[in-house]
Amino acid sequence: MFKQSLSVKDQFGVKRSIQATVDHQFANTQSHSNIKHITVDGEDIRPSFEMFFQSTLSGKIFKII
Repeated sequence: MFKQSLSVKDQFGVKRSIQATVDHQFANTQSHSNIKHITVDGEDIRPSFEMFFQSTLSGKIFKII
C-alpha cells in the first residue's frame, strides 16, 4: 500500500487536499477503484460502492475530484 495526495470535495462543495492509501496499481491506472481509503482529519474512510467516502465522525460525504 502507498500514500498518495488527492483532492476531494464534500457534499457542500468544499475542496480539501487529503492523503489516500492506494494499491500498487494506482500509479499506472490512476483509477479510483485502486483507492483503499482516504484519511480526513485523522479518520480513515473507506469508499462506498459509488466511490463516495462517508465520515462516521463528521457525517460529511467526500468525492475524489
